[in-house]
Amino acid sequence: MSSVGIRNLKNKLSSYMRKVKGGEILSVTERGRTIAYITPALDQTELKEIQTMILSGLGTWKGGKPKGAKHLVQISGKPVSELIIEERR
Repeated sequence: MSSVGIRNLKNKLSSYMRKVKGGEILSVTERGRTIAYITPALDQTELKEIQTMILSGLGTWKGGKPKGAKHLVQISGKPVSELIIEERR
């Protein structure tokens, strides 16, 4: 991910848009703080799938940080943390 200040982005917009078009995510900063991200556009089929999920009630987003699943997944066996510790030995 590249980072660019607003003024530099404005002055070299075409150059940065070529990078985004190539798949790079661009972080836009103001006085050293990230204020926005410019990302490549979604493929139209992906966009339609997302819209279908939202319209059917399977997916929603109100602009906040994701809170995770409502129902925890139950697994059997050792916790992942224990398995990682064993692998590191």
